[in-house]
Amino acid sequence: MLITQQANKLVRKFKTNCPFELASYLNIEVWFLDLPEGCRGFYLKTLRRRYIAISTALTYIEQRFVCAHELGHDRLHPGMGYYFIEEKTLYHPGKLERQANTFAVRLLTMKISMLESESKEEYCMRVGIPKEMAAYM
Repeated sequence: MLITQQANKLVRKFKTNCPFELASYLNIEVWFLDLPEGCRGFYLKTLRRRYIAISTALTYIEQRFVCAHELGHDRLHPGMGYYFIEEKTLYHPGKLERQANTFAVRLLTMKISMLESESKEEYCMRVGIPKEMAAYM
């Protein structure tokens, strides 16, 4: 419940669920970098400044999800930086990664209802979330 409340709070306050806009409103600098293969992005807090780095090798939809995921770390795990590494952990991430994935899905699906006829995977694809994230709905 806390995860959904955090996402709702952001959307209510800033009137958007776009993770890039939210990062800007929260004074989190977003960097698009040529990251090593397998590293999709990471969240960093240093000297009271917050940063989200996102791989330029990703599609826009993937970049958007990674940004939302890293915002989840900022909101749910303050003071900690986590790497969102792609090494088949997309399906079996640790507790903190699962929480950040759940936050990202909740944020990006805010106010967009699932149609009766569609599967979770189809819904994710329709709203611009990688279909592998359907497990976090």
